[in-house]
Amino acid sequence: MERARFLSENWFGLNLEAASGWPERPGVDCSANIEVTGTPDGKFRYHTVIRDGRLAEMASGRLADAEVGIVYTYADARAEVARGEHPDLAFMSGRMKLEGEYARWVFGLRPLLDSAEYDAFRSTVAEFTDF
Repeated sequence: MERARFLSENWFGLNLEAASGWPERPGVDCSANIEVTGTPDGKFRYHTVIRDGRLAEMASGRLADAEVGIVYTYADARAEVARGEHPDLAFMSGRMKLEGEYARWVFGLRPLLDSAEYDAFRSTVAEFTDF
């Protein structure tokens, strides 16, 4: 696996590669627009789509019909990735703001977010991300 700079197109590829072994989990679905404020280049937006418990898409730009909006500061997003933290920690501490159908993220993704595969994914992304 190649190293990638945080929030770069290569970093999206790193995430997709690290998630490629996730097993199918029917009905575990969510689409999200993610906004990171205060990056060195200003506000940055990207999206992610989880379909049947698998990371189906992750790329820069916004989806017109995303179910959830997620907002982080650059420092908080970077810290979460660098430490390989579970996203619940950011949400519970107020570092991650959820908008829209937030229950799809908080509860609907539980079978994925609480899995050993997701733990391994977070560790891999942390290990191969450059900041």
